[in-house]
Formats: sequence, structure tokens, C-alpha cells
Amino acid sequence: MKNKIVIYLSILVLFFTTNDAFSQAKENGEVLEKEIPITVTEIAPGLFFQHHFAESNNAWLVTEEGVLVIDSRQHPQRAKELLVAIRKTTDKPIKWVINTHFHGDHFFGNVIFKNEGAMFIAHEDTALMMKTYFQEEIDRRKGYFKQREYVSSDVKLIMPDLTFDHSLNLYLGGEKIEILYLGAGQNPGDAIVYFPKEKVLFAGGPVAKDSWTNPSFTPSISDWILLLEKIKKMDVQIYLGGHGDVANKDDLQREIEMLRYFDSGMRDAISKNLAVDDIIKQYKFEKYKSFRNYYRLNIFIRNYFHTLTTGKPRVFIP
Repeated sequence: MKNKIVIYLSILVLFFTTNDAFSQAKENGEVLEKEIPITVTEIAPGLFFQHHFAESNNAWLVTEEGVLVIDSRQHPQRAKELLVAIRKTTDKPIKWVINTHFHGDHFFGNVIFKNEGAMFIAHEDTALMMKTYFQEEIDRRKGYFKQREYVSSDVKLIMPDLTFDHSLNLYLGGEKIEILYLGAGQNPGDAIVYFPKEKVLFAGGPVAKDSWTNPSFTPSISDWILLLEKIKKMDVQIYLGGHGDVANKDDLQREIEMLRYFDSGMRDAISKNLAVDDIIKQYKFEKYKSFRNYYRLNIFIRNYFHTLTTGKPRVFIP
């Protein structure tokens, strides 16, 4: 790894994306004011990774021709901060933005980069879900917006200019970027961004080092695990996720084991005909209680219970 820049912001630790999660965190005494470090690391020459523990991550590649950005944060104000970080590394034009999936914290800042003249790329399923669930994504972040005094109407639906189904090769300033779809992981439409020269891979939805990644949208945890096993076999040295810090193959294996543990426990509970409230009381999944987002476990149980008992996640491709 290259240079690391640490930016300290005095903010309220949110660790939530829904109003219910905020209420739960407040009851548990987990909403605390503290200094949150946002780190920017030059992973390889010209390839930067911004890690924010409490929110979502981003990456950007600087080339002679311009800049490729991965994900745009969850409000235009946050996107402005991302743009400031990018401008500390280059004054080249922003050429492309890849939105890895439809969650608002990965594309609600698009308008800022649209104003910079960027073109947008996403998987065709992501594009459909961005449009279909735009208002729902706004609604489940109202608590976050209110706390930070952000105006929700500032968020504009900026759709992809270019979509793909299985793969798309992008060339920028002599750099090859492979944008892949290997099936649904955390979400339908999960885009995988591979930098073959650097042997670095960014997976915004499926990969999250030592973190309880929200299972509320996956069609199948088994398929999610298969996706992780596929990318684990790739010629990759560094894995970057939408949440969590820089990861390696051992970290991917730990995520696989956590997903199996959660899926198996939920299926066991349902086989006993337990109601969801009883599962919440009896199944604590404490083996991974030290992982980021564990405090949101009740929500994950409730939503994954819905998936397993209805055959569809709460949010799905229309």
C-alpha cells in the first residue's frame, strides 16, 4: 500500500440506514459522538481507496486521460466531500462513475459528478432497481438526513448512461478496467470492478471486511457465497468492499464463514417453526458479535426471515 491520508471529522456516529435501526441504536446507547477517521489510501499507483467506517467506501483511479470513480456516497453533500478528496490527488476531469448497486449510500451523490461531466455505468438490474426503489431508499435514510441537516430533495435520480449484462471492458488513459457481473451477491446487479494490472478488485455490495453486511436484499446467501468463492480464486491481491477496510483472501473466507453461520442458524430456527420475534430473542449469532453492524442484527433477522419464508427478499427485481 502507498500513502495514507487520515481526515478526522467530528460527526455523530450513525451506524444506521433506517429509522428503526436508529431507534434501536439509541435504545442500546450506541449513538455516540466521537471522532471518526476517514482514511484515503493509495492502494497502487494512481488507485485510491476511501474508507469510512460508519458509512460507505469509495475508490478512484487517476489516469492521464481522466478519473474513474466507484460509487458516490449517500447525499450530494457527502459527494462534495468525496470530490474534495479526489481533487487532493488530481485535477484531471472525472470521466466515469460506476454505481456498484442500488443502495442510496452508493449513488445518491451522483448529481455532483454529473455536474463534473461524468458518465455513469451500472448493471442493468441495478439501473432498474435504482429507479424502482429510489423513494424507498430516500425514506430509509430520513433519520440520517435529519440528523445531519441534509435536504432530501437535494438528492436527484441520476440514471446510468451505460448499462451492461455480463461484462464490460473500459479503457481509460491506457488502463484496462473490467466491470463484471458474476451473479447476485448481496443484491441483484452487484457490479464487480477489477483492475487487472494492479490485481485489485472492488465489490461494493458482496464484500465487507469484518462487517455484518445487510442480508435484506439478497435472493440467496448460497449464491452470495458462491460469488465470494469465485472472486477469491481470481488473480487478486487486494479486495475493496463497499463497507469495511482493505481485505485479503483470508478476510473473504471469514465473510463466507459468517454468511454460512447466519444462513444455517436462520434455517434451523425456521425449521423449528419459531416466530421471528422468538428468533430475535433466542438467536444472537454471537460468534461474530465483534463485527461492524452487529447491533443491527434484529433488522437482519427480521428481513432475512421474510426472504426464507416467502421466497423473495423484501426488495427484488420487479
